[in-house]
Amino acid sequence: MPSPASSKGPGGPARAPARPAQPRYAWLRERILKDITSGKYPVGSLLPPEKQLAETYGVSRHTVREATRKLADSGQISRQPGRGTVVCSVTEPSPYVAGLGTAEDLVAYTSATRLEVLRSRHLVADAGLAQALGCEEGSPWLEVEAFRHAIEGAAPISFTRVYLRPEFADIVMRLRGRHMSIYSMLEQHHGQKIHAVRQQIEAALMPAPAARLLGVPARSPALHMRRAYLDSAGRVLAVSANLYAAERFRLETYWRGQEEPPAVRGTKKRAP
Repeated sequence: MPSPASSKGPGGPARAPARPAQPRYAWLRERILKDITSGKYPVGSLLPPEKQLAETYGVSRHTVREATRKLADSGQISRQPGRGTVVCSVTEPSPYVAGLGTAEDLVAYTSATRLEVLRSRHLVADAGLAQALGCEEGSPWLEVEAFRHAIEGAAPISFTRVYLRPEFADIVMRLRGRHMSIYSMLEQHHGQKIHAVRQQIEAALMPAPAARLLGVPARSPALHMRRAYLDSAGRVLAVSANLYAAERFRLETYWRGQEEPPAVRGTKKRAP
């Protein structure tokens, strides 16, 4: 019995079997992945449009949508508005793992990732944004929309919005290639000592605009992580708000247990 991958008409497109042992979209996902691995669709190239893929593999456009959605979920392709569907990897990448238990961990993490700027705009914080950022209502900000990538990764792991005070706007121009972290730029280029970092983490559903950019389903599971960088006066200097695709990111923390409770540490034992 011929395998799904070998079911072809003479000189025609590849055909899914009449009675596949797996769903057609799963067969198609494996077939496209095989063609990516073979070099038919090299990393960095554009995947053909949905209609062309349907004709090439002899399936419906609905099947193509499901198969490419699965490939996008695993980070092997990325749908980029205005450009098309880009091939990112020949293998299914493991999720990026971040250990963020200390300030040193945070610096290491931000140094191991990079931002790809999509667009930026100036705005004034209304009541809602002021509450989210922890800043003054009516204060001016530069909002930067970007993808966050692992240094060696092609597929973005998050959709990120960075908020900068206008006096730090030149940081945007420094977000190129393997750039240093915003934390480091504030300290090294603007003489701002980061006194504290406030981090909030919550489960979320991926909003439709971010989902389209990341190439994942709208309202799919996501991790929303917001970090605010504060000076010694408690003034917010910058904020990074990240929406991580669930299958591309994992957060790990590690705590070491205490040998004895703090309340009894250093106390003398009474004689019976």
